[in-house]
Amino acid sequence: MPRQHDLEDRRPSRSRRALQAVRSQIQPGSFPLLLGAGVLLYVLNGLAVESMTGAVLVQAGRVGVVVAGLYVLSASRTTLWLGTLAVALAIIFAAHLFPLGPQVNRVLLDATTSGFIVWVLVVVLREVFRPSTTERDAVIGALCGFVLILMVFMRVHGLVEALSPGSYHADDPPLSQRSDMTLTAVFQYFSTITLTTVGFGDIVPVSPAARLATGLEAIVGQLYLAIVIATLVGRVVARHE
Repeated sequence: MPRQHDLEDRRPSRSRRALQAVRSQIQPGSFPLLLGAGVLLYVLNGLAVESMTGAVLVQAGRVGVVVAGLYVLSASRTTLWLGTLAVALAIIFAAHLFPLGPQVNRVLLDATTSGFIVWVLVVVLREVFRPSTTERDAVIGALCGFVLILMVFMRVHGLVEALSPGSYHADDPPLSQRSDMTLTAVFQYFSTITLTTVGFGDIVPVSPAARLATGLEAIVGQLYLAIVIATLVGRVVARHE
């Protein structure tokens, strides 16, 4: 009897077996979910629907990206806990639970949100550059990485403008007179044309901080495309030789 109890104790519980089964499918199989959530949020932000319905849809899109990001991070207990901590801090700052000034709260909120996105980006790129990752999953992961980089710089540009109004010059009305939803759409668009180095010139960085952020994004965009494409092409060539 004692031996039977010992064997039962050593067997993983049903919940643990289920968790292990889920983890075995996390990476990189969860990349399509993250890509879909990111593209959906991109569309919702770009529409900038000034209504209660629009605001609810955008919040739902953000929640979808967070859930998809945590799903990717759940392949490892350490990455999951760090990601959960960043999300919890972002929720606290968004709810203004601490008696902080508006600017301080905005900086902390954007910093924790950007930190979470960067952490997911690191995990995704780790799988993209892993030799055992299939070509299909590597391509989807690379697309996820591009969307995540765009999200990070979108928040950086918005934070620069919030801390120093007038850092970016655009057509009338001035950015300082636009709603938060409209600003999100504007900086998402600006981040897209900067990351892809298109640069139409309808939005111009004026302050040193804005120009620095814009320059860094353009460099990151070029390096990302060059490195990722070279890696994927090299992998395809190596497997067909």
